[in-house]
Amino acid sequence: MNFDATISTPIRDAQKALSLAARIVATAPNTPSARLHALQKMADHLREYVRSGWLNPATVSGKIFEVAALHGLAGEPGSDQEAAIMQIAMSANLPSELRSTGRHDGKSDDASMPTMPSLETKTPGAWKGTELFKQRWLAAARIPCGDLTLYSGNGGAGKTETAVQLLVSVTAGLGDWLGCVVETGPALFLSCEEPEANIRDRIERICKHRCIDPHAIEDLHLHFPDLEATWLVTADRFGKITKTALLQQIELWISVRRPILVVIDSIAAVFDGEAIARRQVRSFLAMLRKVARDNEAAIVLLDHPSVRGMADGSGTANSVDWRNSVRAMLHLSDADKNDPDSRELEVKKSNYGRAGEKIKLRWNGQTFVPATSAQSSSYRAAAERDVDELFLKLLDKRIAQGRPIRPSNGRGSAPFELAGDPEANGVSADAFRAAMERLFTAGRIVSVETGPASKRRKHIERAPR
Repeated sequence: MNFDATISTPIRDAQKALSLAARIVATAPNTPSARLHALQKMADHLREYVRSGWLNPATVSGKIFEVAALHGLAGEPGSDQEAAIMQIAMSANLPSELRSTGRHDGKSDDASMPTMPSLETKTPGAWKGTELFKQRWLAAARIPCGDLTLYSGNGGAGKTETAVQLLVSVTAGLGDWLGCVVETGPALFLSCEEPEANIRDRIERICKHRCIDPHAIEDLHLHFPDLEATWLVTADRFGKITKTALLQQIELWISVRRPILVVIDSIAAVFDGEAIARRQVRSFLAMLRKVARDNEAAIVLLDHPSVRGMADGSGTANSVDWRNSVRAMLHLSDADKNDPDSRELEVKKSNYGRAGEKIKLRWNGQTFVPATSAQSSSYRAAAERDVDELFLKLLDKRIAQGRPIRPSNGRGSAPFELAGDPEANGVSADAFRAAMERLFTAGRIVSVETGPASKRRKHIERAPR
């Protein structure tokens, strides 16, 4: 029997190949070594189905033991024969580089066993004396650092426009994006749908609205791949996802430049796989999440919702695994039919915060802005409170270190020193300066003079309670 002929098309023949397993061994010469060899050959072929997601590893292992028992190959519990069958079952579920190519004659041979990594575990005791990880946000309560965010919306709704607003705000140190606080740092924009001229127009309009010079933004990096070479991953005939040269180049660039934000426009242009295939979707997103976590970068993926996602307002597209595999999801609505300048940005999912935030936006002739001054003020007030608390936290740290900070402005002042602190999370000196004034006004900090009469110095302390 030609076993290779039974695996010509993985999707159609996976279950058929599994059902033929007993016949493959049964047609081998009636000796233990020959049938063990046939069993191993069967495992080698089925392994491709396991790796591609067409067969469950437990199902394949169970079938191997079933066939082994049927032909008297399994042996007694704990015997060398059972160990040989265990080895074959493991090889069917391991990558080829971990697969044994050793002996199957019923004798023990430790050198031929697959090198299975040991399972690492932790107990809560390992956390004792360590600081609990605190989630950082690129955009407060909307876009987490070190993870993936899906940003969906119909074509023409304004996803790219608002995403470019985010890129400008982060790289120009503006500190806010559509009513929430954002970090400051370098960013990368992979534009696979819009040409350079369109993105330039967006950036220059947005900068004009914010009264800044677009040509002075040195940390905003843009890449416009050839429209026929935008794939970040491809899928082979078994459904295995493989990185392209473009993704490898991006990974290297990110590891060297360390951007805090990466925006990819869009999923449809970079994912050359089956958008409804769970294993392929999860494999692709796992690759990107590793990049995000290894480099503490927020990666935002722009996406178009499916017809169903548009109809029910969920904003989802294709497989639910796109939504389930990311930690946050934003959705931008279409324009109101009676008001073409209005939009609504909604936080559809947030694993690290509260979902459900809705922000009314309006087109002001140059770009999108929060629709009402009250709404804008409420988010700005929340953002200011966050900066105030960070100012106090860093003030306490400096005092504990014996490094007081001055209430003046300019180089060496409190705002300048705190902005350079590793825990400043990208908050600018201007934002700290505004926080200092608010805290002085509220009576939460005071200026204290110390030193001899001939050389008095001022520094900031918390006000006595």
